[in-house]
Amino acid sequence: MIHVLRIVRQATMLGFAEMGRVYTWRTWTFGWLVRLLCQVSFYALLGSYLGDPGLTRYVLVGNIVVLACLESTIVVISLAGERAQGTLPLLAVAPAGHLPVYLGRGVQWMTTGLVSSLVAWTVLPPLLGVPLPWPRAAYAIPVIALILLSSYGYGCALAGVALRLRGVEWLVLNFAYGIVMTFGGVNVPLSFWPAPLRAALEFLPLVHGLQAVRGILDGAPTGHVLAQVGLEALVGTAWYTIAWLSMDRLVATGRRTGTLDHAG
Repeated sequence: MIHVLRIVRQATMLGFAEMGRVYTWRTWTFGWLVRLLCQVSFYALLGSYLGDPGLTRYVLVGNIVVLACLESTIVVISLAGERAQGTLPLLAVAPAGHLPVYLGRGVQWMTTGLVSSLVAWTVLPPLLGVPLPWPRAAYAIPVIALILLSSYGYGCALAGVALRLRGVEWLVLNFAYGIVMTFGGVNVPLSFWPAPLRAALEFLPLVHGLQAVRGILDGAPTGHVLAQVGLEALVGTAWYTIAWLSMDRLVATGRRTGTLDHAG
């Protein structure tokens, strides 16, 4: 177990080093972070134009929390890069196994996702005239962290598609994030969608976590909030299991056919 944790730590360090070649703290703060804050503000201001303060807060909270999903799913790009750079075969033959590296490859995106969400959570509501009920709003922060974790498993699972087919990683990433943002209760209540679609949405990350966050802010019963938190954790566990099985199958097939360094 200690050996596995050491590998995950090294994979995480590699991810941060790679990220450091793309961003400095200035470009990340004044480029990426500001871009995310503008995105959230855009949707919240659209809601405010309808003259309904409740709708404005609904949209604002949803778009802040969904930032956690957006950044976590960027792991799709990091994992697809392993095949593009020719390092996937090396992971497959490594004595320690490929899964620790696979699951630790994009932890940097969870870290930046947490920072982005927390900055937006504390700065944007008062700036846009929609203050959150503190200190109750602080109780939602651990739920946002849980959404980060479940969304990361979702991204790792969908990265299996990008690892099998070259050149589709950005399509997969935008699909993964877009479907959650469109149907996950971020801007439109889940009750808006037909019942069959609502049933399918139960298996998406963020859906239950966002309901828990809204419940905390609205003073919902503790039992309701804990039930939604439990469902979010269950959904995340399922996506990690899918990611694990998908990667194992990819590597097993690649070893047998000698295609790890080719498009699957």
